[in-house]
Amino acid sequence: MDMLDRDLLFLVGLVFFPLAFVALVSAWADRRFPWAALILVVLGGLVVVWAQLTHPGGGYDWRTIPDLLIETAARYWPR
Repeated sequence: MDMLDRDLLFLVGLVFFPLAFVALVSAWADRRFPWAALILVVLGGLVVVWAQLTHPGGGYDWRTIPDLLIETAARYWPR
């Protein structure tokens, strides 16, 4: 296992996008600027793009994300 698990970082970056949407809706409802949403989108985007660009074999295929989630969870699940 790598010291820096690209699969895990890719999945964490993908989780940031729904959280950004929630932060955006919350900021819109409170009539304030969506700083948290902006930060989450930027961080999530940077992590996902970095993981895509540095992934051995040329990047991730979006159709395999469910399999990637299961495989990554299985690596970190205590035995």
